[in-house]
Amino acid sequence: MLRQSLYTAITLILLAPGALAQQAPAPAEGSDEGASDAIATLLARFSDDPDQFTHTDGEALYRTTCQACHMEDGRGDSGVGAHPPLTDNPKMNSRHFLAGVILTGYHGMPGFSTMMSDEQVAAVTNYVRSHFGNDYPDLITPAEVADLRPPEDEG
Repeated sequence: MLRQSLYTAITLILLAPGALAQQAPAPAEGSDEGASDAIATLLARFSDDPDQFTHTDGEALYRTTCQACHMEDGRGDSGVGAHPPLTDNPKMNSRHFLAGVILTGYHGMPGFSTMMSDEQVAAVTNYVRSHFGNDYPDLITPAEVADLRPPEDEG
């Protein structure tokens, strides 16, 4: 009960004004049922494990994981830190290199091996290598990603 109340409070804080109204029909006056249904619907979108990404689509994973640094167009950024471009970058030629970077990190970039499944790493790798002006036809498979996964993550 306390956990649900905490989720409810956090959800309400994070939602933009009016977002609950868009999620579910308005509750009957004096009823808490509509708000509870809307919150349950919203919470169902999140993983039971807060340390795991829930998206499985490569584009969605890019937007929620990579875009903040590598930008919407994949051109990267510089300033406080250097975020290399994903377009016109010869390192994108290697699907294994990119998947390995996503798993273990590279220079200042964190690794996501504990937060993404093999399927998710393959999806975002294949998305990056087929967008932003990249047109690499050789897709990486989840099995290949599993072979690249650091030993401490296997099990």
